Amino acid sequence: MNIPDNILKQKLQNVYFIWGSGKTTAANELNRKYGFYVYHTDDNRAKHCRNADLKFQPALCRDVPDIWVLDPEDALHWESEIVHDFTPMVIADLIQLAAQYNGVICEGDIDIDDIIQIVTHVVTISNYGSSYDFFNRPGQRNMLEDIRNRSDISDEEKEERIQNAYKIVGGGKVDKKDGNHEIPRETIQYGVKQIIRDDNTTVEQTTKMIAKYFGLLHI
Repeated sequence: MNIPDNILKQKLQNVYFIWGSGKTTAANELNRKYGFYVYHTDDNRAKHCRNADLKFQPALCRDVPDIWVLDPEDALHWESEIVHDFTPMVIADLIQLAAQYNGVICEGDIDIDDIIQIVTHVVTISNYGSSYDFFNRPGQRNMLEDIRNRSDISDEEKEERIQNAYKIVGGGKVDKKDGNHEIPRETIQYGVKQIIRDDNTTVEQTTKMIAKYFGLLHI
């Protein structure tokens, strides 16, 4: 059964999607200010893997004991396929949540190409500061430590994995530049609103920009 886009869009009209850099912090602040439910796609990934079927979600069923030894191109392609596989599961979750809460914030990876026709509220955050490090975030800080603490590989192998990890997480995000500012693909291709911040932008300022675009300031 295929559900028409207009039906899905109506069901998701009180769901607010946040993509980009700093999305988790912004989503949590919006939750604090407006009381919206926050759905973190990363936190639900394990559940989607458990519910996956090899026939329908092959990427979620792929067994890779050590992702950090994969060729970066293979790893990036696999991650893209994983997101594609779990996106319908995310949408199913969001439809249920949207019926229970006045507002739902979805932050995290999701297949933009699959959902762009059914979303009403969406922004992407771009950070143009100099201090961004994927592995220096609350949800990722333990990843490199897990490599360093392994006892089954040499120090040289640990360093190789760490270097490869940075290659894997640092690739393939930008299609075009506008002056010194990188324009995300979703903005170029679909006109998604880009929220620009830097190291001097506070969480409150970023949240206010998002809330203003979403029309939440009057709430």
